[in-house]
Amino acid sequence: MSITVGLFGAFLGSSSVDIALVWLVIFIISSSAFGFVVNDISDRELDAHTPFPRNPLADGSMSLSVAVLISALLLLITLVSMVLLPAKLLWIEGLILVMFITYSFLIETKNIAGLDLAYHAVLPMLCGMLGYLLYSPVNLTGIIFFALLALFGIISELLNEIRDIEKDRNTRRNSVMIMGEQAAFKWTIVLMVLALLLCAYLVSVQMGYYWLLPLFPFGLLLIKPVIRAMKDASYKSTFVGEMNTQTIKVAGISLLVYCALRFTGIM
Repeated sequence: MSITVGLFGAFLGSSSVDIALVWLVIFIISSSAFGFVVNDISDRELDAHTPFPRNPLADGSMSLSVAVLISALLLLITLVSMVLLPAKLLWIEGLILVMFITYSFLIETKNIAGLDLAYHAVLPMLCGMLGYLLYSPVNLTGIIFFALLALFGIISELLNEIRDIEKDRNTRRNSVMIMGEQAAFKWTIVLMVLALLLCAYLVSVQMGYYWLLPLFPFGLLLIKPVIRAMKDASYKSTFVGEMNTQTIKVAGISLLVYCALRFTGIM
């Protein structure tokens, strides 16, 4: 998903790209993978107590030493890509790395209500900013794009915390634990509607974004699983995966449509 966000930002900022975009994609892939491995290392003991852990360190399929080696290799690739990207992006890249580390270690913001949501708002926004600012200065389109990424990041984290609420109940004090499950569901729906309204505003104020209109029905369909999970506890464990799959499809379709219209000169 982070790759799609970065590419979308780049193509939104300019129709003319260069080799820097390749290094941008490498940075996003390696830094995101580094963040995931570091988080799995941090969560290995907690996840070991779940029936079917998604963490390879928790189910024994990967050793801690191998995970540390992989994280070091990913960090090296990330640092090399940072050197090869324009210096103007260095502060964003550095902030991304710091946030990935402090999310799981040192500060451990994933366990601090409010900061957990803030981190998940800022991280996807920064990935989008990397692509956009690589080719374009900040403007109204960019600001709306960044705001949308922040909203989607918060929505994604709320959904993940709702899904994991039973596992986290005795070990974490994240935002969903503080606000309660039903309130989290309601805030998720509110933020999803707000994101759709922001997309509508972008279409209304910026010429050339009419192609977004057919995507609104797909966005509305994403609200339906949230409402179902809110009422059906048995569906709660699987709805996040289904929503993530649908979101990736919508984002991928959006990127392909945008690129086709942009590079054929229609838009």
